[in-house]
Amino acid sequence: MEQLWYKRSSPVTEVILAEKKYTLEMVGEMLREAATLLIVFTPLYELFEPHPPRWGIVLAILVLGIAAFVVGIDVERRRA
Repeated sequence: MEQLWYKRSSPVTEVILAEKKYTLEMVGEMLREAATLLIVFTPLYELFEPHPPRWGIVLAILVLGIAAFVVGIDVERRRA
């Protein structure tokens, strides 16, 4: 009798996600988030440093951030 009760009330071990995320979608999301951080914090870091800002490096990092953002969007679009 005890085994029958166990089978009827066994706990759910499967997790059901409302929205299943795929690897490419997560990679695209990660690229966009990292790019956003680069775009926002690079100029702020250079502005608040005690030495004069090196705008060439700032511009290069901003271009890298924008490129990562575009690649992240492209990766997510290829998934859909």
